Amino acid sequence: MYTFIVNPHARSGLGLKVWKRLEGMLKERQLKYQVFLTRYPGHATKFAHTLTSGSKEITLIALGGDGTINEVVNGIQDLSKVTLGYVPIGSSNDFARSMKLSHEPEVLLKQILSPSE
Repeated sequence: MYTFIVNPHARSGLGLKVWKRLEGMLKERQLKYQVFLTRYPGHATKFAHTLTSGSKEITLIALGGDGTINEVVNGIQDLSKVTLGYVPIGSSNDFARSMKLSHEPEVLLKQILSPSE
């Protein structure tokens, strides 16, 4: 199962539009997923904290800008149990640029879903 934390307001609402496209890809592949949409600053941290508080392993994918990925990372309780993915949707995307991530959300999702390809 894939767990997404999505900032729908990233880059003036682009986050929600991109999520809808990516969700279509997940449904096409008939993959199990859950999604949590942030509503306010700090919400991604709360989601990440709650989702990673248990003892099971989790694949957590953040969709948003630098602030969203920062919040998600800050909320993770046990990084050894988390596989973290990131789809940058923000306006500056400094983190994504420094990691040399693609600018294409669909490309990134494919890489996350099939990391060996």
